[in-house]
Amino acid sequence: MSALFTGPLGQLHRWLRVAMLAWAGTTAAAPFDTVNEADFNLRKVAGKPKADCEAFYSVTTSEVTVVSARHMGDHCRVSGVLPAEIRFEVNLPDQWNGRMLMTGNGGLAGQPPEDKSYQALRDHHLALGFATVYTDTGHDNRVHPGGTFAHQRLDTLIDYGYRAVHLTSLASKALIRNYYGKKIRYSYFMGCSNGGRQALMEAQRFPEDFDGILAGAPANDFTGLKFSQTQRMSALLAKPFTPEEVDVLADHIYLRCDGSDGHVDGLLSDPRTCDFDPVQHLPRCDGPDTVDCFDNEEVDALVKYYAPVNLAGKQVYPAHPKGSEGRGPGYGGRVHSGWVPWIISESGRPIMDVLGADFFRYIVFTQDDPDYAWTDFDFSTPPDHLEYTRDILDAVNPDLSRFRDRGGKLLSYFGWADPDINPLTAIAYHDQVNAETQGEANEFYRLFMVPGMFHCSGGPGPTHFDAMMPLIEWVEKGRAPKAITGYHKLDGEVVFSRPLCPWPQQAVYAEGDVKDASAWQCR
Repeated sequence: MSALFTGPLGQLHRWLRVAMLAWAGTTAAAPFDTVNEADFNLRKVAGKPKADCEAFYSVTTSEVTVVSARHMGDHCRVSGVLPAEIRFEVNLPDQWNGRMLMTGNGGLAGQPPEDKSYQALRDHHLALGFATVYTDTGHDNRVHPGGTFAHQRLDTLIDYGYRAVHLTSLASKALIRNYYGKKIRYSYFMGCSNGGRQALMEAQRFPEDFDGILAGAPANDFTGLKFSQTQRMSALLAKPFTPEEVDVLADHIYLRCDGSDGHVDGLLSDPRTCDFDPVQHLPRCDGPDTVDCFDNEEVDALVKYYAPVNLAGKQVYPAHPKGSEGRGPGYGGRVHSGWVPWIISESGRPIMDVLGADFFRYIVFTQDDPDYAWTDFDFSTPPDHLEYTRDILDAVNPDLSRFRDRGGKLLSYFGWADPDINPLTAIAYHDQVNAETQGEANEFYRLFMVPGMFHCSGGPGPTHFDAMMPLIEWVEKGRAPKAITGYHKLDGEVVFSRPLCPWPQQAVYAEGDVKDASAWQCR
């Protein structure tokens, strides 16, 4: 350990040491929703700097190395490295509101702090007074793209699975406490997709890290998801669909199932009620295969696509619901099917193709094989060490008693039209937690299903909503969210609104303008 500092920095090494020793004793992501100010002032100043930003640069211990510390006009930015290669960034506003907010990662992580999507969130939350935190989870995806970071590296897989977020939270709290000379009032985590998985992992493994956790579309059954991606992509790669063909498929699905909630509005409010069967309900080609009809190979591919996943004859992942085939505002503001670019791509490989391939090539087998043809995976013979993968990556433990007992609050949201992660897994997990708590899960964990929302954002539904502010009010004021208003916007204008309800409640039309949230009730 380096020489001790005098003044406010004098305690930093001790705090870091205590934090990391605590870790050693433990057992082992709407676009990301942004925070609005609602009815209490998030900008109220709770602390100002008590130390010089640049002094952090001289911090080097066995637990953390600060590689950069500089004042950026209205905040101090500290970049550091935790053992072995976990890079992190902490931003400390001059006008601090007493809160810490950590942002999760998407996909296989490795995004650097310079990533544009993170920068936008960071700047927004800094302006509100949050101390913001971020980590690349132990690898740089510019150097190790996709799953290559895990090739022959169990340590980096564990960092990605759960360790990096936890260690970063400990180090960040020590830095924040030192900089302002006081403890954090409230700590929050937000993430979607893999970030949602990280969120649930924190609640399960490290319940003391965060007071409030926002988990969007969590990939918590990570292993099951990868098998689902493999089955679905192998079905469609054998008989590729064009965007035009998917639009026709969507038309037939919505013709069959839209209106099951009493309103033909381009939304499947609960896709579980959709009984669409590609064998029975798609027009067959009598002659040449055209965009308006489906041949036997296409129908067979869809039957496999919509089937549950079985390994060695046992179901390990549910059948994917219908609804993501429809069109809505998506990437880049363009209107397209929810399958783009996850399942089909107008250029290059679909995202699920890339993610599924890397899982099998670098993670799931004992002997990594970068040349493995993952579409040839034999579902009748699962890998011998599947539990090893699940132990590191899956966040499926329904026992949240430690998180509940320390007063933690967990808010989750999930799009019913998610083309990637199965929304039924979110319901299954909430039901498991509810059973574990004898029916009292909603006292600390609420799930909001979003009709017509694609993966984390986009889609034809009420996909613009603020989930973070209700979480903050729940944590700090004790007001559990009874509903969250979601909006569908086009060119910046609100087209309609609808309440998002805590599961198992759903929005039911009462009276009034069907396009206004006030006409609906959660029941």
